[in-house]
Amino acid sequence: MTEDENNTTEITPTPDPGTDLWITTSSVVNFHGLKPKQFNLEKTDETGLHNMLCDWIRQCQSLIETYTGRTYTPQTVPKAVQNVCLRLVSNMVTLAIQRRDTPIIKVNDWNIRTIPSDIFTEDLKEDLKPFIKDSSNDYTKIGFFAITGKDDDQHGPSNY
Repeated sequence: MTEDENNTTEITPTPDPGTDLWITTSSVVNFHGLKPKQFNLEKTDETGLHNMLCDWIRQCQSLIETYTGRTYTPQTVPKAVQNVCLRLVSNMVTLAIQRRDTPIIKVNDWNIRTIPSDIFTEDLKEDLKPFIKDSSNDYTKIGFFAITGKDDDQHGPSNY
């Protein structure tokens, strides 16, 4: 909000928290069958669920961009990458629910362990392989080598 010299208040619209997302929060809700109550939110707190999912989608988008070495926008992201993002967010949701309900697993009579936190599974990485940026032919980077005339061999001078 801002006030001008006539003391009238101008409302500055806030951007939709989901405009930079590759997938919608409703697609995650539908894919996973989520309800706010599963996250200890009020039964009708759809906004809280939406905001939480927006944050998790952004985190998953960042994981994908880091892994592939590419930057996407909602307009440029391929459908296959959107699918991986949806499944990655679903894995994150599953982990959150499991950790809240049962943080430890009994393996047998003697061993217990915590629930593993690996959400970025091998099947998702396999599906992203075609989208990994190959920087071996990247001509925007220039490599430099220093030729000093000295042998850098640590085992003494070489006798060529």
